Amino acid sequence: MKVFRVFLVGVIISIMSTCSMASEQDVTEMISCSLPGKVSREVLLSINDKTKEITYTFKKEGKVELSVLFNEGNKLKRLTDSKMGVVYYGFNRGKYGYVIDIISGAEKEEYSMTFDVKKNNKIIQSNDCFQNSFRSDDIPNNYITDVPYVDSDNFIFP
Repeated sequence: MKVFRVFLVGVIISIMSTCSMASEQDVTEMISCSLPGKVSREVLLSINDKTKEITYTFKKEGKVELSVLFNEGNKLKRLTDSKMGVVYYGFNRGKYGYVIDIISGAEKEEYSMTFDVKKNNKIIQSNDCFQNSFRSDDIPNNYITDVPYVDSDNFIFP
């Protein structure tokens, strides 16, 4: 009987890990930003291929420290400043704001990215993403709200 229980637990763990791997395969990375520093940190925006929900993930040393799901009830914000060639993706959590800036270069495939953390609408941390960071060329989604650009010193994003 004891051998059967051990076998059953092994089968259950195997099924759970297979389901977990299958669910990860249904995700497409839209943006990844590797940050400089002694400790590895990464910001990711990914989209679930089936539900089309977007997930923001902040990882430190490979461990998830913050994960936010964007869907019909909670949309990610996007601001495009076509004069400066910058697209901003951001959201607020309490008094903190998180923004990824994608700055277009002279060539189509040329760009740089920055990750900012704000507290009470003031930037408390700003880092340029490493060159190996990635952004998709086209990120349309029903769970993104396009915020109109306002040329004003009082405008706050997100």
